[in-house]
Amino acid sequence: MKCLVCGSEMVKKKIPVDLRIGDKLLVVEQVPATVCDHCGEKVFAPTIARKLQALGKQRSKAQRTLRVPVFSMDNVFP
Repeated sequence: MKCLVCGSEMVKKKIPVDLRIGDKLLVVEQVPATVCDHCGEKVFAPTIARKLQALGKQRSKAQRTLRVPVFSMDNVFP
């Protein structure tokens, strides 16, 4: 499959996906995707996209929790 953004060849991988739901950040690991190694474009099969949307809506217990530092560009580059 060719990347629609840059035209490079895309490869199938399992990647982490960050989902923002309101002020919550969810990280889903091992998500099947087709990824461009050149520009980073990601394509998900429709079934995977639906599963990610459903996961964002449900409130199941996470397998683990990560601490994530948060930065503001206003403070980094005044």
